[in-house]
Amino acid sequence: MNETGSPNPQGCAPDPWITLLVLQPSPFCNINCDYCYLPNRTSTKRMAMEVLEKAVERTFASDLVQGDLTLIWHAGEPLAVPIAWYEDAIQVIRRIAPPGPQIRYSVQSNGTLINDQWCDFIQRENFCVGLSIDGPAFLHDAHRKTRRGEGTHAAAMRGLRMLRERGIPFHVISVITREALGHAEEIYDFFESEGVERLGLNIEEVEANNMSSTLAAREDARVREFYEVMFQRQKERRTITIREFDAARQKVLGGVSLRDFDFPWFNEQARPFGIVSVDWEGNFATYSPELLSMPVDPYGTFAFGNVKTDDFCDALETPKFQKVLTDIQAGIRKCAATCSYYGYCGGGAPANKYYENGTFASTQTMYCRYSVQMPLEIVLSDIEKDLQLATPSAA
Repeated sequence: MNETGSPNPQGCAPDPWITLLVLQPSPFCNINCDYCYLPNRTSTKRMAMEVLEKAVERTFASDLVQGDLTLIWHAGEPLAVPIAWYEDAIQVIRRIAPPGPQIRYSVQSNGTLINDQWCDFIQRENFCVGLSIDGPAFLHDAHRKTRRGEGTHAAAMRGLRMLRERGIPFHVISVITREALGHAEEIYDFFESEGVERLGLNIEEVEANNMSSTLAAREDARVREFYEVMFQRQKERRTITIREFDAARQKVLGGVSLRDFDFPWFNEQARPFGIVSVDWEGNFATYSPELLSMPVDPYGTFAFGNVKTDDFCDALETPKFQKVLTDIQAGIRKCAATCSYYGYCGGGAPANKYYENGTFASTQTMYCRYSVQMPLEIVLSDIEKDLQLATPSAA
């Protein structure tokens, strides 16, 4: 990007480049979470190898990949697609990807389909594994059900324990709903007892098909109490690294300027081509992955092209991309001008701005308050207390 925030006139690559490629093998999911934002979860359609081949070709043919790349299989339930499909896919990727950049594979799963065969494959290909589990059964099964309305906790925990027994590293993402807020200690203790070492807390968001959140009615005090209990538990036990607090601590100790507008903290979701997402049909987009192929007024379907016919760089010149870029940049500038947290965030998440505020050209969201600001305030307060204790008082 140049200083005006427009695409670099010397080439296609914005700065920084692609760090994350999100591929959707299939929209299908074998369970039916009530807060899921994805449509078409009953469709068993699958990404064709020709589409995958084009997606990889487009990625590396551009000048957007300048270093290592994380490729995450996401959206729907990736493990509902057969292992044989992934074996073929990896062969395609190895054939096309140039020497040099390291490709790290990751998969985000509900865990219910994990078995010995999947464990063998995951170990062989060195996949990173993320599991979506909301804590104890009474919380998890309240929202993460089968299509027959049955809980999925037991099946998910079988998957987690199988990974643990096989020595396969994994992390957990837990969706925090209003029901979870009063159970911080139980949630931490549960994950600790199951050997979880890395935990992310996804506050239930308003996105796409999930048009309302149980937390939308300004649960600030209860969310803060939840976070404070989780933080103290983490600090005392030192058994689980919680993503939100770890990220906040890195930012604080990294000395990021609060008012520096020049993107002091890299925000993948707010930078063009920091993330590229490709759906099973080959439609591609950048910015927040949750926007891909969604109807987003006034831009139409949120996709900037299709890998079967379009290069990523060509998308920069389209009226749709320019309109989206202009609106997202306007929102970022508003954040920089009005929000004291801007230096730690880089401009928020476009998907949350759109779904909560109705426009990319906006500022604070529930995601900002709960996933960025509160963890940062709690960590900063803790660091200040530690410094006060470490500093001898004046005589």
